[in-house]
Amino acid sequence: MATHKLSQYPKLKAFLATEKAATIAVPVDDKGTIHAASLLFWNSTEPLAFYFVTNRNSQKCKLLKTHSSIPAACVVGTSKGAKFTLQMRGRLYEAPNANLHQYYIKRGDHFDDIADAKNMCLVFHPNWARFTDYDAGYERHVLDLGE
Repeated sequence: MATHKLSQYPKLKAFLATEKAATIAVPVDDKGTIHAASLLFWNSTEPLAFYFVTNRNSQKCKLLKTHSSIPAACVVGTSKGAKFTLQMRGRLYEAPNANLHQYYIKRGDHFDDIADAKNMCLVFHPNWARFTDYDAGYERHVLDLGE
């Protein structure tokens, strides 16, 4: 499987700009118990990173209270008819100083307002990513994340 840069796939980049939800899976304890959830997101492309706003007391944030980062997996494009599926592994961090202007433009409302003290911003940095292009006969490609 060849490795490619995101810039080589403008259709994938456009897909990420319009797709609103991603599923993330994280451990909730040091024994490896996993929790998965779908969240609205905004992403940057250089470097590739995904931003989420969630409640500080959610399962997703449980280990972040005692760890500076945690392993995570993230998938974008799980709905029927999606043009791509992007599967990733990496690390999840709290992002207290994230500029969420683009997140709110994409989100369209403020039910999960970061200004609310009960919420926090998370950022997912993938260190491995593979996508499937369904328009190109289910072609699979590994993304070069520059690491």
